[in-house]
Amino acid sequence: MITEENIKSITCGILFNPSFKLLDYWGEIADDILYNSEQFPEKFFTDIGSNYANEHIIRNEETEDYIKINQNNIIFRQKINNKFDKEYELFHDRVVHCLVPNIVSDYNLVVRRIGIVYICKLSEQEIRDFSSLYFKPEIKNILDFRFSKKYPARTSIWHGKEDFINKIITVGSITDKINGVSYDYQHHFIPPQADIRDVINKVFEQGKTAFSKDVVSGINGAGE
Repeated sequence: MITEENIKSITCGILFNPSFKLLDYWGEIADDILYNSEQFPEKFFTDIGSNYANEHIIRNEETEDYIKINQNNIIFRQKINNKFDKEYELFHDRVVHCLVPNIVSDYNLVVRRIGIVYICKLSEQEIRDFSSLYFKPEIKNILDFRFSKKYPARTSIWHGKEDFINKIITVGSITDKINGVSYDYQHHFIPPQADIRDVINKVFEQGKTAFSKDVVSGINGAGE
């Protein structure tokens, strides 16, 4: 049976139309996050990465938390320390009340996709239980696989839009340290949206519900 202790990290990625001016403001963006943000406490990040031409990063090498920014992506990764509900709320607030208004909105980024990735550490038996949801009983010992499911966004965020949801599920060796499941919930905006402040909460809510249904309930139900 898996619990919140299995969840090791959450990542939010925001894909937007290419912005060739964004990286020119990297110093200002980094200063605001490191020194002027209510959502990110002092020393949450401990290192500013090398100033690559096409990507910048602030990170904490111990926790492996980071924010990466390039010409069409903002990616924020946060470690979970066995207190999922509390740390999920902090993660949510850091995206919704800091990164979205202070970067996406302030720099007029036109958003194409929001993705939320949950990383869960599982035992070999739990991976087998999860595999049994997708393969016939006679097909055993499949411990590494990846697939995606795409469908229209049934709950309309904007009237008359053609948004769709894509779920990417990876099972097996997720990182050098973790075997388990990576669950990537993606909301694609069609057409791309210039302001996501009114919808970001809904995407978070739908992503969390989908993860709970597809992964947590799925594995626990299969293992009974």
